[in-house]
Amino acid sequence: PPAESAAMPKPPAVPQLINLERYLDSAVFSDVEFVIQSEKYSVSRTIRAHKQFLAMRNEVFGTMFFGSLPEKDKVHITDLHPSGFYGLLKYLYSGACVPDCFEEAIYIREAADKYLVPELVTVCSKYIAENMNPDRVCPLIDCLATTDTERIDAAALRVLRSDALAVLNSESFVESNDTTVETVLNVVCGVPESCVFLAVRRWAEERCRKSLSAGETPVAVDAVLRPFLPKLRFLALTPQEYVKGPGSWNLLKSNEDYAVLRNIIVRGSVPLPSWVCTDDTARSQFREFFTSKPLPTTGSLAMAAETTGRPFESGDTKK
Repeated sequence: PPAESAAMPKPPAVPQLINLERYLDSAVFSDVEFVIQSEKYSVSRTIRAHKQFLAMRNEVFGTMFFGSLPEKDKVHITDLHPSGFYGLLKYLYSGACVPDCFEEAIYIREAADKYLVPELVTVCSKYIAENMNPDRVCPLIDCLATTDTERIDAAALRVLRSDALAVLNSESFVESNDTTVETVLNVVCGVPESCVFLAVRRWAEERCRKSLSAGETPVAVDAVLRPFLPKLRFLALTPQEYVKGPGSWNLLKSNEDYAVLRNIIVRGSVPLPSWVCTDDTARSQFREFFTSKPLPTTGSLAMAAETTGRPFESGDTKK
């Protein structure tokens, strides 16, 4: 037999997925253009790609290009952010995804959810959870466009619960859409009701300024606020807070103003308008889906403790 020679070198390991990212948005072999021009976002982009490759990597694209009603060589995407769709394609081409920023993680996850890529959804959800803070709660809910707390990341709900004042005072709250404001009002806790009123008024004033700058028909602040009045707890205010706050904003009709103030002073003294929230408890705990969890005495609650000389307790009804 031939003399034994040195051990043969092992062949290099074959990677699970060859990285083809260099071909993404390249003219080389591309046969489809995605035109991402969202109705939801004010940016657009065109991306070149490869039908056969995408079809092999993802069943949604497989149906899109080789199903019974195949798309042509130009596909218009109107419901995703360009950064999110590009991030999805980058993942399919390279097998990896590292969001560059929090907003990009939101957009990529939105695209991954639509195109049924659960592993990418998981990667983005992890990034979102690890980088959540009060300034990022509202942009996340804006993108989710829901009032259903079951669909909102637990990390965002935790921040709304533990640092509500910072969320309400953030510029992102002022810039948020109607659905997000409604969601925040449904969930926010650990903050005096007077602060909630001021935050929503600030949001409404900004909405009016935007309408004017866009050349739209001027809208009064009270008209913008009106749909949210049933979410605000007038009866959780003290008489002084009401008179100095919403009672001085010309927000209510005279008979409504009278009835609300009378009921703040003496509950049930006169009939209330049907839209008035009858919940007069302070927002010192979440609504029914979080009442079993103890509240921390940090963040905005710690500030309340400094003001009152003691921490908030579940039985408190005023700030």
